[in-house]
Amino acid sequence: MLLGVFLALVVVSCKSKVCECADAHVNAVKEINKTSDPLKKMRILGNKKYQKVFKQCNAMTSEMTPEELKDFEAEYEQCPSVKALKSGDLKQ
Repeated sequence: MLLGVFLALVVVSCKSKVCECADAHVNAVKEINKTSDPLKKMRILGNKKYQKVFKQCNAMTSEMTPEELKDFEAEYEQCPSVKALKSGDLKQ
């Protein structure tokens, strides 16, 4: 039973990490879409607030098996920020 609780906590914490990655990505996309200047777009992507999260996400996904990556991608698509972006609910 204790193992089941532990596994549930791991799954919940993984989901929040996935959505943290999604939120950072969506926020960066929103900022990038506000400018047509390629240099400004590069500065946005280089912003420390995004780089920290992007590094964590890359480190997490680089160690995943192909099956874990599929699960990550499926969870990513279910994050509220990604759903809102895809549905056009996020306005610039």
